[in-house]
Amino acid sequence: MRRKSSRRNSGNKRMLLLLTVLFWSFSGLTCIALLNNGLPGEETNMGQEVGKQYLAAAFPAVSRSAGMEKREPLSGSEIDESLIIKGSPENVEAVWEDQASQQTATGDVLDSASSGAPLVLIYHTHATESYQPVSTGNFHSVEEEGTVREVGKVLKGALEAKGISVLHDKTLHDSPSYSKSYSRSLDTAQQLLAANPSIRVIIDLHRDAASYTGNGKHTFTAEGRTVAQFCLVVGEGNANAEALTRFANRINQKANSMYPGFSRGIIMKEYKYNQYIADNHILLEMGNNQNNIEEVKASATLFAQVLEEILKEM
Repeated sequence: MRRKSSRRNSGNKRMLLLLTVLFWSFSGLTCIALLNNGLPGEETNMGQEVGKQYLAAAFPAVSRSAGMEKREPLSGSEIDESLIIKGSPENVEAVWEDQASQQTATGDVLDSASSGAPLVLIYHTHATESYQPVSTGNFHSVEEEGTVREVGKVLKGALEAKGISVLHDKTLHDSPSYSKSYSRSLDTAQQLLAANPSIRVIIDLHRDAASYTGNGKHTFTAEGRTVAQFCLVVGEGNANAEALTRFANRINQKANSMYPGFSRGIIMKEYKYNQYIADNHILLEMGNNQNNIEEVKASATLFAQVLEEILKEM
């Protein structure tokens, strides 16, 4: 009797395990189907939006622009509504730890302005974010090559070639731990602003992340080259959100007037991203992890020309 009961219990456990595996497999396949095809007969493709929100919740630290990207207008006569993308929430303080994040950075942390008082500050809350072909550590590397820090270096050089003095901070705020990256980068930005009151524009330079739906890199063609597109993220949780949006809108309009298709728009999120420290603070997403580094460096060169025009108008 005991043996029969034991065999019955063992069989029940195996059946429960099998049902659990089948359930999660079906859920995953359903999510993928929704992402790729949406719900049958749905012109608005809400199935795709549900799938995106599911993945944004499952992988919250993947991207600041992950989730629903439905275009909705903001009020205000100065806002170009066609450039506004409403984004779904994400957990900006999710923990990211891997082998690469435990390493130690090499090289100088701060690239000072080459001459004169700096007008632009570039820093990186997620300084280890990398592009193709640097795919190790889930596209995170403490080495500068192939990361957003290399892109920042190109942007700094292009601006200074135009006589615009730039301060570039390369502190690894997301290493050895991703958690509290924004708290650490806030300290850096505030200290640099206090020491350099001449700064007019603040750039927190990131890269976006290609979603798990198989979406590829974002590029367009300019001056005969394949160039990574950019987008801007504005935190709606800031008291100065309206001013931040106006400034982001100016950059988008200028970029697309100079290079049609350069900007993907403005991602509106409910968080702050430290943008309350200045009205001219932008969170700049240059390309994503499916872009190769050369495409993004080309983007930085063009963005310098856009920023030069913006500074002339300030």
